[in-house]
Amino acid sequence: MAKAKKSRIILARLVSMAQTGYFYTFKRPRAAKPLGLMKYDPIVRKKVLFLETKNRSK
Repeated sequence: MAKAKKSRIILARLVSMAQTGYFYTFKRPRAAKPLGLMKYDPIVRKKVLFLETKNRSK
C-alpha cells in the first residue's frame, strides 16, 4: 500500500505565557514558522503572549 499524504494544514495550540492554563487553537500551514501572538487571556483579564506548543494527541 502507498503512504498517505501529510496534510498541508496542522492544528497549532497557543498556550498563555502567564501560566494560567488558558489556550487557543489555530489552523496554520505546516511549512509556516511557529506562531507567537498577543491575545486576550480572560483569567488574567489582559493581553498576554501566547506561544505555540506541540499538540498532545489523545
